[in-house]
Amino acid sequence: MPTFSLIVPIYKIEQYLPKCIESVLAQKCRDFELLLIDDGSPDGSGKLIDDYATRHPALIRAIHQPNGGAGAARNHGIALAKGEYLLFVDGDDYLDDTLLSDLATEIEKTHADLYLFGAHVEKDGVKNGELHELVEVRKPCNAASTPELFFGIMAPWNRAYKKSLFENIEFASRVWYEDIRVVTKVNAMAKTVIRLPQPYYHYLQREGSAMNNKNSERNVEILYAFDDILSWFREQKLYDTYRNELTFLAIEHLLIAATVRVLQIDRKHHLVNDFRQYMEKKFPDFRENKHLPLLDKNKRLIYKLLLKKRYRTVNAIFRIKKLLGK
Repeated sequence: MPTFSLIVPIYKIEQYLPKCIESVLAQKCRDFELLLIDDGSPDGSGKLIDDYATRHPALIRAIHQPNGGAGAARNHGIALAKGEYLLFVDGDDYLDDTLLSDLATEIEKTHADLYLFGAHVEKDGVKNGELHELVEVRKPCNAASTPELFFGIMAPWNRAYKKSLFENIEFASRVWYEDIRVVTKVNAMAKTVIRLPQPYYHYLQREGSAMNNKNSERNVEILYAFDDILSWFREQKLYDTYRNELTFLAIEHLLIAATVRVLQIDRKHHLVNDFRQYMEKKFPDFRENKHLPLLDKNKRLIYKLLLKKRYRTVNAIFRIKKLLGK
C-alpha cells in the first residue's frame, strides 16, 4: 500500500497536463500512486494519460469516466485510492519535487490526520504571490483549539488528508463553490492538523476558472454551498460548537467575496440583495461576530461599505485596483 495517492481530475487541460504529471513523477519520494481521472475530456487528454500509464505502470493509473465534473472525478479517485494519505492536484497546476518527501518525514514523526502547506500563485508564467494557512507552523492543532484553521485556503489542493477523513464526506458534482463544502467539513473532522512552512504547490490563475466566470447568476450556488455546510454541521452535532466560525466564513465568502464578484458584473443584480437577506436570516448576529478583527484592512473597508449599501463605491475601488494591476 503506498503512503500517498495523488488524484488529478482532468477535463480539457491537455496543454497543461504534461507539466503537472512530470512534477509528480519528479518527486524525490517514490512511495505514491498517481490516479489520472479523465472526466470525459473531449481533447487529447485521455490518450495522453494512457501513454503515461503505459510508460509508468508501477506509479500511474489512467481512469476514464463519463463527464461528471471535477467533484465526481475526485470522488472516483477517492474510491479507488490505495494510499493512506490523499492529495488532490488540479491538472493545470504542478508540485515542487520535495513535497512528498517532506510530508513523509513529517508523517513519520507526527501521524496527523491532515497536513497543510503553502502555494505559489502564478499567472501568465509569472509568480505573483504566495498563499499560506493562518495556523502556526508545525504546532499540532485542530478546529476546536484553533479556529483560524477554518479561515485559511478554501481549496482542496494545499493539503494531504488521511483517507479515513472521507468516510462521510464527498465532493459535490457540477457545482460552483464545491471546495468550501469539503474543506470546512474536513477541518472539523481532523483530530490533529500540522502545517508545513513551505509553499510546495504551484497554483495557476487562469481566465477560464469559475471564479473568473462572468455568469453572475451561478453565484447563487454559494447559498446552496452554505445550506449544505450548515446542514452537515447540524447532522454531525457540531453546529453549536462552530457557529462563530461558520458565521465568519459566511461573512468572508458570501457577504464579501461573492457580493463583490456579482457587483463587478451587474450592480443591480438580485443576488446582491439575496446574499444580504441570507446573512440576516441564517446569521442574524453576524455584525457582532468575535472573529471580525481577523479581516484585513481592505476587507474591513469593503465589509463596512457593503453594510451601508455603498455599491458604487465598492465597484469604483475594484475598478481602480484592476487598472493598477492589484
